Amino acid sequence: MRDHRHQRAARPGNRPALNPQGELIICTFDILSMRGTGMSDLKVKDLRKAFGSHGSIVAVDDVSLEVPHAEMLVLVGPSGCGKSTTLRCLAGLENPDAGVIEFGDQTIFDAERRVAVPIHRRDIGLVFQNYALWPHMTGWDNIAFPLKSRRIPREERKKKIAAIAEVVDLDGRLLDKRPAQLSGGQQQRVALARALVAEPKIVMFDEPLSNLDAALREQLRSEIRRLHEQIRFTGVYVTHDLTEAMLLGDRVAAMTDGAIVQLGRPDELFASPATSRIARMMGYRRLCSITGRDDRWSGTDCEFAGPVPHEFDKGKSYELFTRPEHISISPVDIDNGSPSDHEYRVGGGIVAGVGYLGGEQELTVEFRGRNLRLVMPLGQIFVPGDRVDLITRVSETRIFPLAEQANAHTDRETDL
Repeated sequence: MRDHRHQRAARPGNRPALNPQGELIICTFDILSMRGTGMSDLKVKDLRKAFGSHGSIVAVDDVSLEVPHAEMLVLVGPSGCGKSTTLRCLAGLENPDAGVIEFGDQTIFDAERRVAVPIHRRDIGLVFQNYALWPHMTGWDNIAFPLKSRRIPREERKKKIAAIAEVVDLDGRLLDKRPAQLSGGQQQRVALARALVAEPKIVMFDEPLSNLDAALREQLRSEIRRLHEQIRFTGVYVTHDLTEAMLLGDRVAAMTDGAIVQLGRPDELFASPATSRIARMMGYRRLCSITGRDDRWSGTDCEFAGPVPHEFDKGKSYELFTRPEHISISPVDIDNGSPSDHEYRVGGGIVAGVGYLGGEQELTVEFRGRNLRLVMPLGQIFVPGDRVDLITRVSETRIFPLAEQANAHTDRETDL
């Protein structure tokens, strides 16, 4: 029986832990050590990766970025945008076609110089969507694997494993179990401990919470945030989930079609999305499209009224986006007068469906063959067939050129 059986690992700074023989376990996992020079910045320049015959399918298209020390960078975007392929290139699981990757002062990949450091020499921690634990090994042995690879002495391994198990809140009694005997959340905690125990230069996460149920996903999301605040490791986190990106990222890189379209703090992307596709990622809803004719603007798929800033060219088409919480719905049989100079009114909508969500209701509003789904309070009562107007403030609306949607035609029929 190992020393760790039937005990909780000791958290540094708390009372000391004793093994079953009464011997003191000195925990050497220093949560401050990853804040110093042991962690490196990440620099990526002109990274490119293509698949298919003659590189016809471009997965990563000239991506460049820098991750300062102790920052968590989140790559977010829809399926197929290139975020996971980018991370796999950084980790060494894919060999890029072009570009340079540096960990601090070390070049780990350079296509022109033919430098490609293998994955086992990149000093990284990896947390995968499917946990990627060795099924024949116990939790203890899975966590010990990166330490053994680095030839850490046995006694020091014991101390580090005990300490990191406490940091990730993993009960020491679970460390003797194999992955098949653990729940999904317990397996992911083992995977987190394994990624952190050797204090790697960079920790990489590839959608680690996607396989978990909603409650456990929320719990572990908070745990990852706590770990990053406590240990301050440099991290790259891949997700398609907006909530994860907003909560975990010091900065967020929004990707589409293999490229980073916008990179900034979560609040910057949330308040000022650079494109309509980024707006969709940030939870904005497309209200309608408008076109300028002569001295007025009119809706092409709705009845539109409201002021349009002078910097927009008449004769061109644009799309209006806003967040659902900034939309109010008014039945057309109520006389609201003309819209003020501070609001837009989108008319011609017909309620196509109403769904009950407990404390809220979901409305599907149809505009000339296009559906807009909204979640609204229960105060107003709507039934299918009601004619409605949507009203939103000018200051809460974002306007983008319609041509931008050429590569996003799948979003046009239903604006969810």
